[in-house]
Amino acid sequence: MPVQAMQAIDSPHVFYRRVIFEVSTSECRVAMEDEHHFFVLNIGHDGQRITSVSSDARRTPWSICPQAERKLQEFVGQPLRQRIAVNLADIDGKQQCTHQYDLLMVALSQALRPGRREYVAKVVGAMHEHRHAELFLDGEKLLDWRLRGTRIESQDAFDQRDLRTLMSWAEACLDDQTLEALYVQRRAVMVAASKGFNLDMIANAGVAMKARAGACFVFQPERADSALRIIGSTRGDVNHADDLLTEWGKAR
Repeated sequence: MPVQAMQAIDSPHVFYRRVIFEVSTSECRVAMEDEHHFFVLNIGHDGQRITSVSSDARRTPWSICPQAERKLQEFVGQPLRQRIAVNLADIDGKQQCTHQYDLLMVALSQALRPGRREYVAKVVGAMHEHRHAELFLDGEKLLDWRLRGTRIESQDAFDQRDLRTLMSWAEACLDDQTLEALYVQRRAVMVAASKGFNLDMIANAGVAMKARAGACFVFQPERADSALRIIGSTRGDVNHADDLLTEWGKAR
């Protein structure tokens, strides 16, 4: 599924997200880091279903993000699957930590394939610019998009699709690898939209409820006001994917 590279755009805003899956016959370890987040998940499985989930939230934007680990226990008992599921009928993703939920959704498929795999997402440009988003799997480029807002311009099946509305189409039409790649890339692009904005200006998640109400575990009305901003948690020193998940070695 390699695609032809597009000409780079000039912007001071460059966002990276690195995700590594390390899978054995009984465990799937997932590590994800970007400038806002750093999670490590240990997922036990018996080759058919998830048997345990534990989370190490090493860096988060809000004080109560680590509490979302208790919601991840809803994945225990979920069957492993060859093809990633876009949604699960019995798990409400909006009540979960969005990022750990996404990692577990991908892990349901990854856990069937022992070995090590690494995704790197790179997004050039902030939200209101014409952005350039690329996704690599073990060093091979899988996706190469330009975006105007959330509309994709590309030389593949995603051309003129909108990131906000394409998941039903994607689930019905894409092959397994491309659907998984979309699932990883979509979240990276959405998070990258915050480039150029100082999140430390927001005292707590309740301040942002007008725009984010109900979006995830933190942005629920019963807990948003207690989710304090962790000042300084956004890294400003990420210049390459190698600056992320450094204990796992250099990016592929």
